[in-house]
Amino acid sequence: MPRISEEEIKAVREKADIVDIVGRYIQVHKQGKGYVAVCPFHDDHSPSLHINQDMQIYKCFVCNNGGNVFTFIQNYEKVSFPEAVSKVANLVGIQLSYEPTKNVVAKDPHKEALYNVLNETIRFTMYQLNSQDAKDQKDYLMKRGLTNDVLEYFQIGYNPLKQSLYKFLNAKNYKDEDIINSNVCRMSENGMQDVFAARITFPIHDNFGNPIGFSARSLDPEAVSKYINTTETELFIKGNIVYNYHRAKQASRKEGKVYICEGVTDVIAFYRAGIENVVCTLGTACTKEQMRLLKSLAPRLVFCYDGDEAGQNATWKACKIANAMNTDVRVIHNKTGLDPDEILSKQGADGLKNILKEEISWMEFVLEYLKSRTNLNSYLEKKEMAKKAMDEIALLNDEADKQYFTEQLSKLTGLQLTYAKHTKTHRPYEKRALKVPNGLRETEYQVLKMMISSKNAISQFENELGYLTDQDTQTLAMMIVSASRHHDNIDALQLIDQTNDQSIKDLIAKLVTDSGVDVEYDEEMMRDAIRTIKIAELTKQSDKYKEELDKDLNQETRQLVLDQYAECLRELRRQIDEKNS
Repeated sequence: MPRISEEEIKAVREKADIVDIVGRYIQVHKQGKGYVAVCPFHDDHSPSLHINQDMQIYKCFVCNNGGNVFTFIQNYEKVSFPEAVSKVANLVGIQLSYEPTKNVVAKDPHKEALYNVLNETIRFTMYQLNSQDAKDQKDYLMKRGLTNDVLEYFQIGYNPLKQSLYKFLNAKNYKDEDIINSNVCRMSENGMQDVFAARITFPIHDNFGNPIGFSARSLDPEAVSKYINTTETELFIKGNIVYNYHRAKQASRKEGKVYICEGVTDVIAFYRAGIENVVCTLGTACTKEQMRLLKSLAPRLVFCYDGDEAGQNATWKACKIANAMNTDVRVIHNKTGLDPDEILSKQGADGLKNILKEEISWMEFVLEYLKSRTNLNSYLEKKEMAKKAMDEIALLNDEADKQYFTEQLSKLTGLQLTYAKHTKTHRPYEKRALKVPNGLRETEYQVLKMMISSKNAISQFENELGYLTDQDTQTLAMMIVSASRHHDNIDALQLIDQTNDQSIKDLIAKLVTDSGVDVEYDEEMMRDAIRTIKIAELTKQSDKYKEELDKDLNQETRQLVLDQYAECLRELRRQIDEKNS
């Protein structure tokens, strides 16, 4: 059976940069000497996944998931190791001699049926938009500046009257249950009714580009609601959706920021102006789940909600959520009172681009926002404004920012305000003394670190010990010993690729990213660690002998156990004496 050669795997691994590869899947940003990201392998609220570019290792210090570039792809895409190698090879431009067969991931047939109904609905409505029945709707869109290319890009369509969609889907043999569960039609007293009848339809997709619902606009001035959205379904949960995520992903990561607006037509307006890193939250109520999705798009979130009071109130609430999640937040200072779609219609693409130049910091927005809602002739209102602003200033990390905004707030309110300076105690760097750590597990970790760094440590391990007490550490020790038979140096990244056990991958990642990674092989320290492990094992054995002696044994067996117990105690005392000498 053909397989990818070790030479090819090594070539791909050496050419791939883990920061670049991981950054194609999730947003990463630099922090100190390394990179961090919101971990995709657990419900992460702040960046806990750390990426070491020098070692080409990632490690989450909350859920402990870790490994190299292939491990990340395996865990993120749920694919086999050969498939992960193939995917990385394609990304770095290496042609493999063998392309592994893709494992077909089992799909949920129920969800697939809903996706099929929604995709069929999109095709039907897009076709209908060009029919005579939709002449008024098409003319309206064209007058708003939407070209055929834009209509096709966003898959905009029209749902006619007279249950046209239901009749079409029924004729295509889609089940009523799936049609209803997709919320494109509903059952009423008069039979099946199209939910979006006589409305322009804007499809909404999930993060991966699967259709999950619609936002739909009526041109009827008598309509109760100008816009309606799909109601809550198995696929469509409004608080979990960021519209245009799948299209804006690449541009947002490239630009390092994403613009967030309120509605679908605002996103389309930005796109028409040549700005693609834009999404919307389908209204003004931004949720924590939406914020997590936004954080995965880019390190900087720029809120561009409408300039009216509702939009500014929504900006305040959304930014408060974002700040609580340690996010770099900016705000577009929109003084026009217009939404992005209206700005584009009245001022053109240049007008909309100029609005984006009015990007201000969160604290600048805070002062403007609170000022507009405060009667500065009232001492009590100024006092309340100062309290709210100072609460936000206290959360700033930069001392210069704290001082500047405190001074600005003092000028606005006429109050003499000061902030509490944050002082840090700086300690000179002290090189750690080489010593065996407390605890058996940490001792075994230190042994493994030295074995990875030196063949002498491996030899000493084999000659003086030969085992570790934990199953995972023992497995890894044997892997290192085996690797030393064939390679001059132990490559942690190669070790990761040699096992399918995620717990072993996590252990390797921990060892090479741990704060003790700078521990080099030292013969006496290794010997001391070996004694610690032997003492722990001998203590465990002596306890077992005592348990045996408590049993009802015949004289011959009891004497044998006594002899073994005595020998164990002698060896235990010897090891303790040597360790203490």
